[in-house]
Amino acid sequence: MGYPRRGKDTRTGLRGPSTRPSAEAALARYLTERGRAPAPVDPDQIPVNVLVGDYAAGRADEIADPDRLDHAAEALASFWTGKTVQDVTEENCKAYLKQRQKIGRSRSTVRRELSTMRAALNYSRSRLTKVPDVWLPAETEPRPDWLTRDEFAAVLWHLWRQKRTKHAARLALCQFYTGSRPRTVSNTTRAKRRDGPWLDLDQEIWWRRGDDEQRTRKDRKPHRIPARLMAHLKRWDRLFDWDYVVEHTRYPGRPIGDIEKALTTACEKAGVRRITPHGIKHTAITLFIRSGGSIEDASEYFSTSPDTIRKTYWHHSPHHMQKQAAAMGSVGRTDTHRNPSKSVQMGKGN
Repeated sequence: MGYPRRGKDTRTGLRGPSTRPSAEAALARYLTERGRAPAPVDPDQIPVNVLVGDYAAGRADEIADPDRLDHAAEALASFWTGKTVQDVTEENCKAYLKQRQKIGRSRSTVRRELSTMRAALNYSRSRLTKVPDVWLPAETEPRPDWLTRDEFAAVLWHLWRQKRTKHAARLALCQFYTGSRPRTVSNTTRAKRRDGPWLDLDQEIWWRRGDDEQRTRKDRKPHRIPARLMAHLKRWDRLFDWDYVVEHTRYPGRPIGDIEKALTTACEKAGVRRITPHGIKHTAITLFIRSGGSIEDASEYFSTSPDTIRKTYWHHSPHHMQKQAAAMGSVGRTDTHRNPSKSVQMGKGN
């Protein structure tokens, strides 16, 4: 199937009646780009995956963690492929939750994935005659997975001992000492640039965001590089002629992609609970707080809001409710609000 353009056909690569919804979606995108948006279509005329894909492509440069959006889109495709927007019902959303929980995904993860689908539908609201409500699992308190220092060391060892996963070990090590998101670390170059993160080894500063990059709600502030990590970075700088701070030997000059599969395998071999690449950021912040770090210092170093530090990590701190616990240790032993004069008067009256 195709659509006319300047007197000739532009092919969509789709054939047969079963591909009609996708072809119509391609036509809609084309007309939108040409400034002649078509009339909205009914929910049963456009696949869910088309709208999710368009949303991921349209928002990739605007959000702080495009990789997470890509992961959500991939997860949604496992269930919603072949389904149209009309199939977005509470019953199907609950079926999606059940399917994801069978493979070990948490309710909070599924809620985030379904929230992505809801955002995609709202993003394409003008293309639909009706946008269905997306049922979401109840929100839970954030309790991200994290590893102890010994557990992380064991995982790192299993990554490092395999030649094919050494790149993942280097990336995980950088994440651990910086507490940065996986995409920030993988996109960091050794040379200064304005369109992305880069390293200043002379000043020992990791610039998480280039000057020309768009600021988002999840800011990426520069931070001082810890001495232990600096030793590794300087050694890699001497040994490798890399464009990026970490590269795969088979793909020189390119940032590293997803290391989740390698990380999952290493966790299994180390005998520890599974964490995602983003979980290394949680591990770094949690261990910092458990070591006595303050909310303000954590917020500044990890580019994470004080509210998030307080809500998600502060209960790990040895200083958490320290005064309250001390006060409860002597509660009831003394009555500081007792009125001596009143006691005397009551004594005289007896």
